[in-house]
Amino acid sequence: MIRTRPSCLQTAVFGASVMLVWTSGATASGYHFGSQSVAAQGTAHANGAEAVDPSTIFYNPAGLARLPGTQVTNGITIVIPKGSFKDTGSTDAFGNPTGGSGAGSYLPDAAAAPDFYFSSQINDNITVGLGIFVPYGAKLDYKEDWTGRYGIQSANLETVNINPSIAYRFNEHHSIGFGLSAQYIKSIQRGAADVQGASRQLAGQFVEKNQALTELAANPIGQIGIPLLYPGLTVPDEITSCNGQTGDGFVDCVAKNFSDNVSGDGYFRVKGDDWGFGWNIGYMWEPTESTRFGVAYRSKISHTLEGESKWSFAGVDGAVPSPTTDLTPDGTTILGGLGLPPRDQLAQVLDPSNWINPGNFAASNLHPNSDAKTSIDTPESFSINGFHQYNDKIAFMGDVTWTRHSRLDSIAIQLKEVNGYPYFNGVTEGDATVDQDWNDTYKISLGMNYQWDKDLMLRTGVAYDKSPVNGSDQRHPAFPDADRYWLSFGANYKLDQDTSIDLAYSYVQFASGKMDYKDGCSPAGWAPGGGSMYVDSGNHCTGNGGNFKGEYETRIHFIGLAFNQSF
Repeated sequence: MIRTRPSCLQTAVFGASVMLVWTSGATASGYHFGSQSVAAQGTAHANGAEAVDPSTIFYNPAGLARLPGTQVTNGITIVIPKGSFKDTGSTDAFGNPTGGSGAGSYLPDAAAAPDFYFSSQINDNITVGLGIFVPYGAKLDYKEDWTGRYGIQSANLETVNINPSIAYRFNEHHSIGFGLSAQYIKSIQRGAADVQGASRQLAGQFVEKNQALTELAANPIGQIGIPLLYPGLTVPDEITSCNGQTGDGFVDCVAKNFSDNVSGDGYFRVKGDDWGFGWNIGYMWEPTESTRFGVAYRSKISHTLEGESKWSFAGVDGAVPSPTTDLTPDGTTILGGLGLPPRDQLAQVLDPSNWINPGNFAASNLHPNSDAKTSIDTPESFSINGFHQYNDKIAFMGDVTWTRHSRLDSIAIQLKEVNGYPYFNGVTEGDATVDQDWNDTYKISLGMNYQWDKDLMLRTGVAYDKSPVNGSDQRHPAFPDADRYWLSFGANYKLDQDTSIDLAYSYVQFASGKMDYKDGCSPAGWAPGGGSMYVDSGNHCTGNGGNFKGEYETRIHFIGLAFNQSF
């Protein structure tokens, strides 16, 4: 419950228009999309110092200085992910199995992301360029009733980065490049709300507050006396079946009985978007005509996504006593001074015909639709790369990239308080937080080109990409990431002197990703504390509590196609 040859202009316009219809793909290295260039993909992204086309804007903008004339690269990468999830004992906030089905086909059947790069040599020293690409993307769509639904049901992260760049060549050995980035990001997430769990918490809170009266109603004296004192009222089985228990055991027994009348989940959706700005810089050293080395840095980009949260409880069935019922005594006392409430108030608890749908209560007293926002920094990265043309047939290359994923400590979605909304017991919605505690990561790539003949170049590469996830207890179902291994093949074929196409295929195998994530909130809106699930700790939050346990197996196929044109 909780919360002829085309002109340069024609090609550029085509590339920009394609960017308007891109869709996000499966995750790689955190939530990096995984491929920003088809040529680079063919070497498992080892070619940062090759500077073979304008996509060097992404990998090392200093490489622009090597590109003569005007060039355009327009590519698209198709992603075909495959994944499976095995639940190993997910439980709700009270330690009970969450039930439900398997995760289903939680990854999309396929997704696509285009890229567009343009470069133009101004003179012997200066070259300018523009890159438009998808730096991050994720799409998850679990079955609606899967065992981890209280963590997440679906997520969609979409980004686009517009990166104008400039490079300056000092001489035949040294060049530098610089770029600015305007990055758009949009996120939509949906999860289930544990209405049964919240009903149990609120019922327990109510029973604990009125424990003496409730225990009296449960025992035989109360079962006889209440109909005498209040004709027409009887004590329901949800209370009488707990006779003989005392203290916390009695409270939990009655609370569970009431919540067992509830079925169905609520749903929570939050979306937001933002523009952010950053920069990148690169340097390239060419000691000989056949050898070059590069370093490149891409800055973090800070985003504050603003949007809205929406709740729905239309699928909730069942009835429970309203926790707003006031059982303040009216002056009537029995058994040594135990105060009794007015009949109408007591009837709200004892007569099931007066009980309420907990979904309606949640909508009207717990969860308003409201504004929402979250802050996130996409991480900076630093790369070192090299390229060596061994002979007229073979070239070797490599890249090591460090990424500061540790910037992502947690993701906290802030839900704005709605003025005038009757929050129950003053418990306004707190942040919906996913703890990540990600580590910094590195990627190591090695690649090779083979010039088959004057028109055809073949490429291959391997890579190891370290996951930022810091252990199974930090792997959340919204980010089921793991270490991954790349094997790539590619080709460049010249159609004529100025036109070529690139093809690439990559197979990415993820290591097994075990999950044992515990949500630190609870369905009623507070972090558990005070020694009881029924005590408001004062630390308010939005979440469902529980423990998500299982194991992910994931693999991805990347297929890339690009068109290259020189003018």
